[in-house]
Amino acid sequence: MKNACMIRFMLSSIFFKQSLFNYMFFKNSYEEKNNMNISTQKSIRDEKGFTLVELAIVMVIIGLLIGGILKGQEMIANAQVTSTIANIKGVDAAASTFRDIYSAMPGDMNNAVARVPGCVAPCFDGNGNASLETVPLVATPDAEAANFFRHLGGADLLTGADVTAVADTYLQMNIPGTQIVPGTQVGAALGNATAGTARSGIWLGLVASGATGNAIALSPLQAGRIDRKMDDGVAIRGGVISSGSATACSDAAGAYIENRSAIGCALAIRIQL
Repeated sequence: MKNACMIRFMLSSIFFKQSLFNYMFFKNSYEEKNNMNISTQKSIRDEKGFTLVELAIVMVIIGLLIGGILKGQEMIANAQVTSTIANIKGVDAAASTFRDIYSAMPGDMNNAVARVPGCVAPCFDGNGNASLETVPLVATPDAEAANFFRHLGGADLLTGADVTAVADTYLQMNIPGTQIVPGTQVGAALGNATAGTARSGIWLGLVASGATGNAIALSPLQAGRIDRKMDDGVAIRGGVISSGSATACSDAAGAYIENRSAIGCALAIRIQL
């Protein structure tokens, strides 16, 4: 009887130890598996990409930046056109004032060296025939065209006019690569306008910088903006006339081809002198 009790006790102890071992084994296995699942979920959360809301916010920011850049470029282009128009009007006012003071045309005045305070070489006397000896928008302007700005500079009437400028040097504008080259129109064809269309008088050619007086310098959009602000917006008539091929600047009716971004135009602008 005593031996039977001992045997049952030993079997109970073995069963208890086995149960305890199994419990600890499954507990550890569960914890390891649970920890692995937590680590995996954390890794997945760490590696996930942007949400749709975050992507939408980024796209909005990019759109705003692009819009701001484009708007800034447009504002710069408008400012360049506005500044160039102001310069042209400044030349017009300076030339009129010169004529009121000296009763002569700048560039053509035949006693400028004696009368205009700052007219020193290479500034020279013109021939006094009321003409600049060159028509607007021609390849090779006469020497009086450059002398026009020397006389205005010598009389201290025009900021930026260099009295000591060498031959074939003209007044530079704020639209990059453009300059003003003056000339006298006497009823001939002018740019894209037929003979007799452009009124006689002094015209300022707005052309590419350099020695020539007819090189194209503007896009049709720039030329159209200047024409509309200063005149009637038609390229072949009025006080602003374009020069450039019909396929690059304006059509036969005088409408500027403004969907072209390439340089294709020069302009002639009449001043009240």
